[in-house]
Amino acid sequence: MLQPPLLIEGPKFSFNFEFPSNSFHLSQRFVINNQPIYLYNSSDFDTTEDEECSLDKSLNNDEPLEHTILTSTSVWDASLILAKFLEKQYYENKINFKEKNFIELGSGTSIPSITTSILGAKQVTITDAPSVIPQIKKITKLNSLLKKPVNVESLDWVNRKENLETLKNGRWDYILGSEIVWVDHLIKPLIETIDVLSTPSYTKLLISHQSRTVRCDNLFFNGLKDLGWKLDKISHDELNWEEGFLKDGVEIYYGYKE
Repeated sequence: MLQPPLLIEGPKFSFNFEFPSNSFHLSQRFVINNQPIYLYNSSDFDTTEDEECSLDKSLNNDEPLEHTILTSTSVWDASLILAKFLEKQYYENKINFKEKNFIELGSGTSIPSITTSILGAKQVTITDAPSVIPQIKKITKLNSLLKKPVNVESLDWVNRKENLETLKNGRWDYILGSEIVWVDHLIKPLIETIDVLSTPSYTKLLISHQSRTVRCDNLFFNGLKDLGWKLDKISHDELNWEEGFLKDGVEIYYGYKE
């Protein structure tokens, strides 16, 4: 039985991600380190915040919905907040991006990954389910990332064995995720994927999360803690590099495993 979702604020941020850059004033753009991030034409994206955590059943039958169809083209507020947090870490010299390897899970529009590349990351690996990979490759090309140390790899958390064989051999400094906790049956596979990809006492986890149900939150956070992860909520003073880049209900969590 589906648990009623929390009443949450709808989309807060509105930017134009269309290419080319001279079509719109910079103030209308989402900019990292003075560089706009480009996606497809805005009409191709559904930016509606989904208020249902457990949309894992269709209306007509008990078959799971294709979660990538529901979420991969959305520009989530949480992803923009995470991107601006990363930019603040760069400006305050708290992360030396040139020495760090990043991997993002459930990347979709890949804004946090693009951000780390703009900020000079040593290596960026962008992952999502196989059906989303063509979209991500198009986005990386649009942002001129093909000549940078950026990889795009398939990684379905449920059917992850084959893809993980390569990815788990990487020594990741940071695992990133934004708005990836929303479907009950994907939470356990997500937690297991995070754990396999990490190196204890080395890999850090940065998750930008908007709470939708207590059940989802408990499954995710308690599941990580059961595997030995420690999670700290980052204070809002640390998040707000630019005025207004906060949203009620959206938090960034820093995780590590000793």
